[in-house]
Amino acid sequence: MALKKEIMQDDGVVTNYHRILYVFNVTNSHSSISVASMVSNVARDKEKSGDIDNPYQKIVTYETTDKCNMTVEAAYEYLKTLPEFSGAEDI
Repeated sequence: MALKKEIMQDDGVVTNYHRILYVFNVTNSHSSISVASMVSNVARDKEKSGDIDNPYQKIVTYETTDKCNMTVEAAYEYLKTLPEFSGAEDI
């Protein structure tokens, strides 16, 4: 699973494919969601197949105040509540 939405990164690169790298839950505190953004799902497919060694990736970690054990699925839903991912579609 991933999210599709055009987002201009702070370095000026436009990314359209956003996948969760990990969700880290801190007991009774919060969850951290690390997201890798790539130019497109085509670039991601080429990375997986070995056709691209080091495609552009922008990695950002988002912190929540959620005190439960957040799943990856719940993390994607949480991301869609943030302004930068508003209107993103599941892919």
